Amino acid sequence: MRKILKKFAALLLLAAVLLTGFLCSSVPARAAATDEILNFTITVDVNDDASLQMTYHIDWKVLDDKEYGPLDWINLGVPNSFHENIQPLSDTIDSIEDNGTKLAIYLDREYYAGENVVVEFSMTQDHMYQIDKWREGETVYTFTPAWFDGMTVKELVIRWNADQAGAWQPDCTMEDGYMVFTSALSSGERYTMSVVYPNNAFGFDVSRQMGSELNPPEPTEWGGNGGGNGGGSSPRFYEIVGGLFAFIFVIGFFAVPIILLVKFIRWISGGAGFGTEKTTEKKITRTKIEYYENCPSCGSAREEGKDNCPYCGRSMIKSKEVVEENQIEKPEKYTLTGTYHYGDSPNTYIRVNVVNVPVSRPRSGGGGRTRSGGGGSHHSSCACASSCASSCACASSCACACACASSGRAGCSVKDFFKKSIHEGRVRIESRRKES
Repeated sequence: MRKILKKFAALLLLAAVLLTGFLCSSVPARAAATDEILNFTITVDVNDDASLQMTYHIDWKVLDDKEYGPLDWINLGVPNSFHENIQPLSDTIDSIEDNGTKLAIYLDREYYAGENVVVEFSMTQDHMYQIDKWREGETVYTFTPAWFDGMTVKELVIRWNADQAGAWQPDCTMEDGYMVFTSALSSGERYTMSVVYPNNAFGFDVSRQMGSELNPPEPTEWGGNGGGNGGGSSPRFYEIVGGLFAFIFVIGFFAVPIILLVKFIRWISGGAGFGTEKTTEKKITRTKIEYYENCPSCGSAREEGKDNCPYCGRSMIKSKEVVEENQIEKPEKYTLTGTYHYGDSPNTYIRVNVVNVPVSRPRSGGGGRTRSGGGGSHHSSCACASSCASSCACASSCACACACASSGRAGCSVKDFFKKSIHEGRVRIESRRKES
């Protein structure tokens, strides 16, 4: 009986895939990108009250000013609406309007094809952590920066202050006391990182953790441009929206029964509810590093805690290798993230990187219940993959710590979508340039 059900489910899945391919083939190809991000850097420092001081740097290049006009404003997604102290830092910003999960950044002028504009601003962001998310006694920050559905990001850099951090993922480099996470993103691609702290590292408060108050996201991708053309939306806009709604309806019609059937089969094959439960294990990576006492290039003495010469920039690392636990003396001394002296040599160190890796283990009997809330622990019941579902539509007890809407500028100017009335009532932050 179980084999018959599995074959039936496979046939239904095949039919859904074929239908999806047919429908997708009728959707017109995406237009060429009008912009690209050359560099998107976010620097993060954790405040004593566990809020985040964030500084954004965006190097934006205009590729085309014909389809939507020149660039004169940017629509940027931010993690949630719990932010304050938004401060423009570059002269290219005329003003910023706060729209909760999005910031409308108005530029000092119009930028045309081939031009670059560098935008910088800072803000204080709250409701970004979860207490006891993976392990009791540890608090986790999970962050997915804004993504851009219509353009690529050639270089994404997240610089996160490493002070008191216990573990992080994915792997990163260390630079001047900051963990540096880097990536390059294609159109619509997202990048998620996490940092773990002991619960007593900062002023973590259950009432201010991620999900303590719901802030429904606005999963739209519309951004700003300098088109300024009058008239209503073009017919193509309504056709695309109508086609998307029809596509979602058809997929939902086929997908919901299939998902329910697959879950039912897994429930039976797993022993009527006895399956697996997720937990985490600590993965410890130890790297043995030997430094030059003096710089091989200029002869300057090595500066403690620096991998490069402070004068000429030459690497001070003589040798570097990942070592196993049985290859070093007293490995129990090297179980926490950090860099430690090793042996008698003043220039030899062990650098330790600890990451909490989620694993699946067989669930014991008793219905497999998990704790949430109550008692002395504060467990999250959010099941959002990589901290953000596709549209950040998380369960009611979890607010996604990410830019819960894509960012950009192209699309909305079809062509009068962003009318003045939409912007009325927003919080407006004037540029520092105007005040001087």
